[in-house]
Amino acid sequence: MKILYFSPIYWDDLKQRPQHLAEEFAKMPGVHITFVEPSISILNSIVRQNSDYKKRNQTINDSLQIFRPSGSLRLPRSFESLDVFHMNQWFEKRQLEDLVSSADIIWLGSPVFYPLIKSNNNKKIVFDRMDDYVFLTNNALMKKLLEKWELELLAKADLVISTSNHLHKHSQTLCRQSYLVKNAVDTAILNINVASLVVSELEWLKHEGYYIFGYVGAIDHWFDVEAVRAITEFDEKFVVCLVGRNNLNYNFEQHNRIKYYETVPKSEIGAIIDAFDICLYPFLRNSDRIDTINPVKVYEYLSFNKVILAVDSEETRLLNQEGIYLYNSLEEIRKYLKDIDTLQRPFYDQEQLEDFVVHNNWEARAKTIMELLIKELQ
Repeated sequence: MKILYFSPIYWDDLKQRPQHLAEEFAKMPGVHITFVEPSISILNSIVRQNSDYKKRNQTINDSLQIFRPSGSLRLPRSFESLDVFHMNQWFEKRQLEDLVSSADIIWLGSPVFYPLIKSNNNKKIVFDRMDDYVFLTNNALMKKLLEKWELELLAKADLVISTSNHLHKHSQTLCRQSYLVKNAVDTAILNINVASLVVSELEWLKHEGYYIFGYVGAIDHWFDVEAVRAITEFDEKFVVCLVGRNNLNYNFEQHNRIKYYETVPKSEIGAIIDAFDICLYPFLRNSDRIDTINPVKVYEYLSFNKVILAVDSEETRLLNQEGIYLYNSLEEIRKYLKDIDTLQRPFYDQEQLEDFVVHNNWEARAKTIMELLIKELQ
């Protein structure tokens, strides 16, 4: 089975659902994965003074290869709203012709790729609806394009896999073959025997008597800064550690007890989570799209049996897991902080924890999805 796997995330970027699933599929007998990265426009490379617009072709092993089309002849994707003759897609399509022709299944991790393959009516198309992409972008032109392409893709796809109940229920209205397969634990992060400057500083803070609240992940327009500030303002011994790319125009370093760190190697994430006393999922409480997010970071926190303070959403409620304390307001956060020593961990013993990891890791998710592919597409 040859799968042409279009990913919105670059292979060498922070490892997420696309890389995990592609890796797990490639381990299966008779499966070959070509992992297609998004091309980078030459204008983008000029602005950033790099050569990332160039074609990339790399073999990981006999069953997995990476391909990035050259973006030397295209403008940024948002310009396609004005491109009535689709000239911006022409060069990419040419580079992908042979790969599309030889594929058994075309896997799309984002609707942004749909225009590149929509004319191939004889190919089986899988849409892995990982996120609400319209919500995630702040680019008004891209919002319109993504909304249009996503509706077309949902109608055209042979199989849709959604990560959250909210997305799944919507997918079902447009695609009969729609299934729910949520995110998972990366078992590689369970190795905590790694050197980390972040962990060293957290250990020093704990030695000084500080209580560490932590969040690992992107910081963007959905992030609740007020919730983080409320924690540090509640008690002078409360410190919040934030690790990840900060896309907000907000300087966390202006607060003495908010410790912000840039993105770290994935190998360090487990050791950092292990150093937290309480883990945070601090997304904005009033966002109308928060129900679309199946929070992979909560699975990671659970794999370390950490107490979690999380915003109340459809997905955090559906986890129905001890040790996850949900809130709808700053006042509810403060009530938990008042009784912080009484909060219980998710799992009673090591056996319960290991059972959770076994049933909620990427290998288990990939196996479920492959069973769906064989059942629905063969």
